[in-house]
Amino acid sequence: MSDNMIEETVKRLLANEVSRELLTAVETGEFAGALWQAIADAGMTKILCREAHGGIEASWPEALSLFYQVGYTQAPVPLSQAVVGQYLASRSGLDLAAGSVIALAAGAQTRALALTGNEAGTPATLTGTMTAVKWARHAHWLVVEAAGHVCLVDAKGTGVRVEPKADAASLPADTVVLDHAPVAHVLPAGISGLSRPLEVFYAATTAAQLTGALDYALDLAVQYVKDRVQFGKPIGKNQAIQQQIAVLAGEVACSYAAAATALRDLPAMQEDSAPQAEFSAAVAKVTASDAVRTGASIAHQVHGAIGFTYEYPLNFATRRLWAWRAEAGSSTEWAERLGQAFIQAGSDQFWPHLTARTLPSADAPATPADHQAQPTHAERTATHV
Repeated sequence: MSDNMIEETVKRLLANEVSRELLTAVETGEFAGALWQAIADAGMTKILCREAHGGIEASWPEALSLFYQVGYTQAPVPLSQAVVGQYLASRSGLDLAAGSVIALAAGAQTRALALTGNEAGTPATLTGTMTAVKWARHAHWLVVEAAGHVCLVDAKGTGVRVEPKADAASLPADTVVLDHAPVAHVLPAGISGLSRPLEVFYAATTAAQLTGALDYALDLAVQYVKDRVQFGKPIGKNQAIQQQIAVLAGEVACSYAAAATALRDLPAMQEDSAPQAEFSAAVAKVTASDAVRTGASIAHQVHGAIGFTYEYPLNFATRRLWAWRAEAGSSTEWAERLGQAFIQAGSDQFWPHLTARTLPSADAPATPADHQAQPTHAERTATHV
């Protein structure tokens, strides 16, 4: 299946199934069961999986349109989470049901977790509390990255308690309390260059999702300034508004480029190395999250008061943008990780690793090839003269 076919399939499916009535119903606590079943039947959740597990082994770039369309339509289902979870399970030889609802937890969410056991003959268990776990109340499986391991936990099993909460979009962002919850499987991703693969995959796909929703806000704004007439002409004829629309379009373009690069750097099913993935995912999440701050502000300034009303679609898009912006690590968290890695490695490591799109470590010298690409001081400062 080509990426165009994937795009056409998911775009048509979500356009037909996602409605204002569905969005409203999910915000009141319902789960979009019919939409989820249609997505599973179309094979979208297993798009990256091995053929033996019902997938087509698509690449991450081929799946970009899927994450983008989830954002553009604000589809109220955990499709991105399911794709990531199914991919990791398939890499580990597990064949989960296509209709499995999967919730992800990584990074700051799992720092308080304790992993016990995980030794020969000793079953592993997880204990601790996780906050803001999206869709946990509906999940069949929890994919949790804790203590350097990616763990698969039965969300309906013993030792798992879910306390329903909501995010800024009124979608499930639950607190999950684990009390010696059995780990069904420890997923040995085996990817060189990725110490925390789940966190990286989660950030990259969320960045793509944010880009789709921000592009939807741009389309709404463009259409509104064409239709809204004031003093006898569309307000889009005003140069100041044109400038703001151009800024918003630029934010979307930058976000899309960063997300596309991040997905390109993620490892395909048969790849065991991803040296650029963490750097690119961090940049994509920071870029997309910061674009939301600027872009959502412009979209609402252009619309005026109508954009804030519950009846207008920008309301739904903006609330999801703010909710997803905080998901999979905030821009501050990812920016700090980038900054700390480069500061600890020292100034000599900055340019080689920046141009190679890799995160340096304090004890890892740059490769000879990287040093060859390093510019002189004059070259680096030429643009500032």
